[in-house]
Formats: sequence, C-alpha cells, structure tokens
Amino acid sequence: MGSKKFVLDANVFLEYIFDRHFAYVSHQLIKSAIIKQSQIFVPSLLLDEITEVLCGNLNDTEVIQKHLGYIEHLAKEDVIKIVVPNCKVRMKAIEIARTGHKKSGFPELSDSLYHALAIFNGAVFVTNDIKHYRKVKQFGNIEKLSEISTQFFL
Repeated sequence: MGSKKFVLDANVFLEYIFDRHFAYVSHQLIKSAIIKQSQIFVPSLLLDEITEVLCGNLNDTEVIQKHLGYIEHLAKEDVIKIVVPNCKVRMKAIEIARTGHKKSGFPELSDSLYHALAIFNGAVFVTNDIKHYRKVKQFGNIEKLSEISTQFFL
C-alpha cells in the first residue's frame, strides 16, 4: 500500500456502523486518519448515502443522529475532508460511469464520483462494492476493502 491518502466509500463507514465482517479494517482506516498517519477524503454525497441507509435500517432516530454527528465531528476535527466535487472530478466520474457494457452493466455515477475524487487527489478509493471494483479497476487508484492489509496500520 503505497498511498496514505484514501477516499472511503460510504460502504466502508457502514461496515463499521453495522459491525459487519470488515468493521475492524474500517475502524483502522479512520483511526489512522485520527492519528494523522493518513488522510481521508470523501465526496459530499457520502452524508446523503449514509443517511439514506440509516433511515431505512434503523428505527431509533437518536442512534441515527449519533452516527451522523460522529461523521460531522470527524469533518470538524479535520480527520476527514468532505469535498464537493468540481467539474473536473465530475467529468472524470462521467468517463468512469460510461465504461462497461450491457451484459455486465455500467458503473454507478455515485461510485464513480468517489473514484474520480481519489484519482485527482492521488488517493486510493477503498470500496466494499466488488461489482464496481471489477468494472473500473483499469482506472487504478482503487482497492477492495477486503484487500487492505492490516499491516498498514501496525
């Protein structure tokens, strides 16, 4: 793992929130930014995507507010940098989203925005979306959450 700059997909945060299989790795990615070993960038749409998932999966609004508040806290403390994608990033995202074909499908534009943000920041887009990864790995700057080595954090 050469880069210490990451763009984390919303599903990376959701791994931690819902204590899924890769929760530990997700936690370590965030922890590494807290102790300034790495930088994390996310597009502004991350908050919308996480809000949507929490809204549909958690009944307790106090728990939802706690999770969203924590992400806002990370941003205020400059642990994560929330970026509104500019035109250059959006055009690269369009290029990425238009790859693929009818049989395997096309990459989602939202996922492509994360990926484009990584490309323009010299970062690695970390995702748990295997389908997206397979469709766009040729662009580089992308890694599966399952492939992030915990040795990076030692």
